[in-house]
Amino acid sequence: MTLPEPLAARTVVTIATQRSGTKAFAQSLNAGALVRSVYEIFLPNNPVSSVTRAWAAHLGARPDFGFSQEEMTAFLDDYFAGLHAAIDRDWLHFDVMYDNLGVLSPLWTYPVGLPWRNFLMGYFRARGFLVVHLVREDILACFASNIIAQTRNLYHTDQDIAAREEAPIVLDPERALHYVLPVARTRELVREAFRGNRRCIELTYPHFIDGDRIAPAAVEKLGDALGLDADAAAGLFGPIRMRPTAPDKRRLISNYDEVAAYVAPALARLAEPRGPRW
Repeated sequence: MTLPEPLAARTVVTIATQRSGTKAFAQSLNAGALVRSVYEIFLPNNPVSSVTRAWAAHLGARPDFGFSQEEMTAFLDDYFAGLHAAIDRDWLHFDVMYDNLGVLSPLWTYPVGLPWRNFLMGYFRARGFLVVHLVREDILACFASNIIAQTRNLYHTDQDIAAREEAPIVLDPERALHYVLPVARTRELVREAFRGNRRCIELTYPHFIDGDRIAPAAVEKLGDALGLDADAAAGLFGPIRMRPTAPDKRRLISNYDEVAAYVAPALARLAEPRGPRW
């Protein structure tokens, strides 16, 4: 079946890299009254919405599946229609991480990185999903946050983290470089794929959060994108229970500034104009 247009129009996808506020954004939506977030759909252990488990079941029932664009699109249409039927609100929201964007591609696809050739983003465009691109401009902060979370084995918390004595963490500059460059490239890929698309908005972390709430400017921006008046948009979000796990990274990481200086030239080269595109 084709995903009905009314359902597609009431579907919101957040695209972001890890450690960019996606969980806080989704949690705040669920604490509101209009949108049901099912969080990351590519997590196999997602109890209600794992696209990977749905994909495995789909293939298991279709031994002659040909991986054509039409078959892949039909699978996604059925999957999202099922999600809409399973939620208790009119609007559906889910997360897709940057490193999920290369999956669920048709078999007959050239290995190119052009934005308009990405199947998953092309599907979102074609169906008219509202895309919320969450951006953390300081990509090194994403890497540092991930390393701190691994070291502490603490990725999310609803408690305020008190300052405490901890052994300083030393980042590997080369490892940091290999982390930030793919994220920076993918961020521009997403921007290019949805450039000029009226169904895409960009919010910046942490600025879209104001204390334990989504900032008023972000509420207004999402409300406008959904076609809601100010009174209705006020019901989009509720309080955020999550708290920052590492608000002071320079205190925890002994060589943060040195690593930032190491990766800066490569990021600057990546941002240079590339001339006419064919």
